[in-house]
Amino acid sequence: MPSSRLHFLRLLLALPLASCRVILPEAARPVRKLIYEAPTGRATELVVLLPGRHSKPEEFVREGIVRQVQEKRPGSRIIVPDLHLRYYMERTASQCLWEEIIHPARQKGLPVTLMGVSLGGLGALITWLEHPQDIRQVLLLAPYLGEEELMTEIRENGLATSGFPLKEPHNQEDAMRLLWVKMHKLKSLATSPALPIRLSCGRKDRHLSANRLFAERFLSPEQYQEVAGGHDWAAWRQGAAWLLR
Repeated sequence: MPSSRLHFLRLLLALPLASCRVILPEAARPVRKLIYEAPTGRATELVVLLPGRHSKPEEFVREGIVRQVQEKRPGSRIIVPDLHLRYYMERTASQCLWEEIIHPARQKGLPVTLMGVSLGGLGALITWLEHPQDIRQVLLLAPYLGEEELMTEIRENGLATSGFPLKEPHNQEDAMRLLWVKMHKLKSLATSPALPIRLSCGRKDRHLSANRLFAERFLSPEQYQEVAGGHDWAAWRQGAAWLLR
């Protein structure tokens, strides 16, 4: 990966974490993973579930998301990596995801779907932007997409490159702006009618404003859904059922 792209990625993955002061486990390699083989006995795709900033992989099991994937996509091998905050703080989350999970699956010919919750949704989106040819689908549950000040700026000024220069970012704010510009350029250059993204968000979610704007700019109505609830598993279970259809 070119160094400039890596720098952009690392800035973005550190975005929501600048004020974090919690005690966290080490970012061990290899990453701890929960792995569930395809109920059919032969995997035809890989589904990767990416936790939010305070979530553990086991929550995807406890909250029924793994079961939903197995029921709706019985040919899927499921991996839930324990990509906790330390990996994002040390800016290695995407590298671990690519080296340990996505690339080995692609070598075996398996299509890859990423489903991310909150911060995991941002991680899924960024990883897809870095490896669009290797990720078939991105399913987002209330992803973090930037602060309200940036949303206001985008609404007022649009995404013209004159206002959002495509240059090497030197701070987190510019890096998030560049994420939106890259999405804008990718959407404008896409040969297919829709980007391979679906998004679900609760109507009381703290990220609702940013999620609505993202859907308005980059997705069709069929790719976006709002459900009852907030930034919680009840809303995410509803969203996952729709995303996996």
